[in-house]
Amino acid sequence: MSKEVKKKKRKISIQKIFNIVSGIFILSCILFYGIRFIKLYKANYTVDKVAHIADTIKEKNDGSENFKNINGDFYFHGSDVNNYISYSNLLWRIIKVSSDGSVTITLDNSITSLAKGNLEFKDSNIYNWLNNTNKEYTGILLKSLNNSEKYLTYTNTCIDDINDTKNITCKKRAEDTYITIPSINDYVNTGSSESFLNNEEYYYLINKESNTNTWCVDKDGKISTSDGSDILGVKPVITIKSTVEITNGDGTKENPYTFEKENSIIGSYVKLDNDTWRIYQEDDNYVKLSLDNYLTINNEEIKYKYSNNNYKHNDTINGSLAYYLNKNYLNSLSYKNILEETSFSNGIYNNTNNYDYSKVLEETINTKVTVLSIGDIILNPTNTNYYLSTGVSNDSNMIYTMQNDFKVYTKVSTTNLKVVPVIAIKKDLLTTGSGTKDSPYEVNYE
Repeated sequence: MSKEVKKKKRKISIQKIFNIVSGIFILSCILFYGIRFIKLYKANYTVDKVAHIADTIKEKNDGSENFKNINGDFYFHGSDVNNYISYSNLLWRIIKVSSDGSVTITLDNSITSLAKGNLEFKDSNIYNWLNNTNKEYTGILLKSLNNSEKYLTYTNTCIDDINDTKNITCKKRAEDTYITIPSINDYVNTGSSESFLNNEEYYYLINKESNTNTWCVDKDGKISTSDGSDILGVKPVITIKSTVEITNGDGTKENPYTFEKENSIIGSYVKLDNDTWRIYQEDDNYVKLSLDNYLTINNEEIKYKYSNNNYKHNDTINGSLAYYLNKNYLNSLSYKNILEETSFSNGIYNNTNNYDYSKVLEETINTKVTVLSIGDIILNPTNTNYYLSTGVSNDSNMIYTMQNDFKVYTKVSTTNLKVVPVIAIKKDLLTTGSGTKDSPYEVNYE
């Protein structure tokens, strides 16, 4: 009897040992594969982690004396700040990261030059040029920005009438506009003349005085006023949605923040032979390109008069810029056969048409080569002292000229100036390259 009990006890002990070993084995498997699963999950989570634009910028600049909390919004302050961001092949600067996570940015340089008038911003021609309305030739910039409905939200801007820059208020706000221009609040909160917004350009601010004057910034960075008839730079301000994700960059000029997941057409670089052009306008069939630099033949910058008497583009009159561009210059191009004859603007801009840029753009000529017009997008801010195709009046020989401080001046049409030509090609020719400066579109024109 005792032997049977002992035997039974031995069997129970073996069963227990088996159970313990099995349990240890199962637990080991759970731990081993569980840890591997957690590590794999964390690795994948790190790769796919959403890097919202506001969070990335705030983390990057946390504790910086040039990143100031002003009433819950974080402003970049000073001139030497790494707040560069690339969008639509254009270089922008971050003004602020708002408390709602949206990010307000402005172009590093102005994009065109227009008169603002002494009206409220939403009644001005600058507003119409920037934003879509029910009028023709409006929304020129908004329509040109890459996937704006995907990336942009309304820009919240202070629009108070201000009579004293030492007594700035923010009682009135524009909250239903996609593109504005800098406010006095923006300029002051980023450092005024010591701000990155001071880049030696003349440009308009969104605020005006309670009388007929409007505020602007001069090339020395001083805030002054204008009656609105001055043709000054337009520096757009837009706001990126809080849900947009950073894809690359560290905010430096050499490596700006990026967030686009597709290529932009406007601003793209196009390589034709040894010449670099940029797309400043597109329609269903064509793209219009401006030379990225001055017209140069045999390493020599060409200077030419506009005409002998007025602003009219006439390529049948020998000695005019129009004739030179469409005869001498055109015939020298190895890619002349792909240039399309299409309509380009050639109008007048003055107080008789209330400095309405749309009146300039609707007056056109058909040609293959001409120059930029008031109302066009200007992509290279370093080009200076070259003719536009816009006149002062029908009976005047004064022609508007573009300067690198974005203040437009007039010169007599017989003055020899540098030349920045524009052309048009079919859009479907842009098949090779991505349109960036490092990988421009290339066209097979042989």
